[in-house]
Amino acid sequence: MGALIGIAAGALLLTVVFRGNAVTNTNTDNTGPELRYFEPEEFGPWWDKMSPELLRKLDAFRHEWGAPVRVSPADGGIGRHQGSEGASQHNIDRWGQVRAVDVFPMVPAGGAGYRYMRTATDRRRAYEIAQRVGFTGIGLYTDTTPGNMLHVDVRPGPAVATWSRVSGEYMGIGLVV
Repeated sequence: MGALIGIAAGALLLTVVFRGNAVTNTNTDNTGPELRYFEPEEFGPWWDKMSPELLRKLDAFRHEWGAPVRVSPADGGIGRHQGSEGASQHNIDRWGQVRAVDVFPMVPAGGAGYRYMRTATDRRRAYEIAQRVGFTGIGLYTDTTPGNMLHVDVRPGPAVATWSRVSGEYMGIGLVV
């Protein structure tokens, strides 16, 4: 990894991480992109380290989903410190920003209530919307509580990585949608 440069200008902090020929702007201000459905508090201490692209796509997902989407409170469900070798898109140490988030899309449960996503129909719909809004990493987990979890990320490249986890075993996403 190359140099890490921090430039303070009043209350504005610009952090640029140089990796080879790549330059990553981790967040040009502490406000992040303007979102319709999510608040900075939902991302805790990771907010100012979130990929703006990830946040915009998550907001677009929530809009198309049409119901609340809860950010996972699990440790590591947003950002992680895994050192420069950890390949997870959650790993800020390697990527210079958080490029993945785990969420629980909610489903209308009659009246004004919502329930956690649990059915293949719900998972298929979440998968299709995640593809449509442009996520390049999509995972569906059926072994999480309180309901099925959706992992979304913005890994580089045009190919979309997909997977599922059922009873602790990773497999193709087609088995759960």
